Amino acid sequence: MARVALLGFPQDLASQLSRILLAEAHTVDHKRYIQDLAKRSRPSVVFICADSPGFEDTVTALKEAEPDLPFVVTTRMPNPMQWLNALEAGAADYCGAPFEAVQVRWIMGSVLRQQERAVAA
Repeated sequence: MARVALLGFPQDLASQLSRILLAEAHTVDHKRYIQDLAKRSRPSVVFICADSPGFEDTVTALKEAEPDLPFVVTTRMPNPMQWLNALEAGAADYCGAPFEAVQVRWIMGSVLRQQERAVAA
């Protein structure tokens, strides 16, 4: 399946999201900073926690370092403007916590299909 990196997540949210992703046979790496994304084990998808300090800087740095790497923005306190801002910033999707397994499965499937279409084009 896919290699997923979690960036800037507090432990409780990281654990919850990891359980869902691992149950779907994805590999999950917890990363604190963009620089921790090793080239040799490049993730297929990055989940970024919008609740972390410097969230906007993290998105900017990720887009500069890995412009083709899809990312999903997550938050504990979803609001429509944050969702729209995330999508306008280039996020593949947006997901509010607490995480529902069916929602995470759908998002992962959608992002991975988008990647397959991009490679095939």
